Amino acid sequence: MSENQNDLAAALATLLAAVGQNQPAQPSAPVTMLTVKEAAEYLRCSESLIYAQLKDGRLRGVKVGRRRLIPSVEIEKLIAGDMAA
Repeated sequence: MSENQNDLAAALATLLAAVGQNQPAQPSAPVTMLTVKEAAEYLRCSESLIYAQLKDGRLRGVKVGRRRLIPSVEIEKLIAGDMAA
């Protein structure tokens, strides 16, 4: 049975290598984070609206110390209409 396991392992290694060759390398772009003030200025709205949307989950953000940071991707989704405003 160990011969079958070795054959299976070799077949899986060949398959994984073939799959890896067919996928183009995608460079990972750094995530740009905006402060609440920057997000409000970018969207031309109040900071309190940004805080309200963070609180009710319409915008996702992270808290770093006392600061709230919002990924620029979230702002782009909001602009594109993928989220309820």
